[in-house]
Amino acid sequence: MTPLLRLLLRAGWAPLAVLLFHQSIMHAPNRQQLDFVMHYSGGVAISFFLWHTLDCFAHKFGQLTPFARYLFTFALACTVGLFWEFAELFSDIKLGTHIQYNVRETMRDLIADATGALTTLVLTWFVRCFTAKGEAADQPPASQV
Repeated sequence: MTPLLRLLLRAGWAPLAVLLFHQSIMHAPNRQQLDFVMHYSGGVAISFFLWHTLDCFAHKFGQLTPFARYLFTFALACTVGLFWEFAELFSDIKLGTHIQYNVRETMRDLIADATGALTTLVLTWFVRCFTAKGEAADQPPASQV
């Protein structure tokens, strides 16, 4: 199985599920109330996906230390959230949509993205710390000791 196919099967479903849910509520009357949940879920899903991306493509990127993997995943997830906000702004300006209402709402979205990413990484750390496989995976290779 190719690394890309393995990644899509293992983690591609998470961001796809959030995008489909977002699409289904986009025109709902209570969309504004669900906005924080959508961004939080997006942060969870994209960090889950990026975590597995680093795993599936370690042969190309190199094996990261556990700390670097957590940090890199968090930074990439926050960057994806930022670019999502850029896309919302572009949509408002060029397509006449009304997705972004004010700076406070945009900042809440970014906080929700980052909080979702952090939640995923904390849960990942917790699971990896308390499973035999996780403990072995978080140890540096013998050549680095």
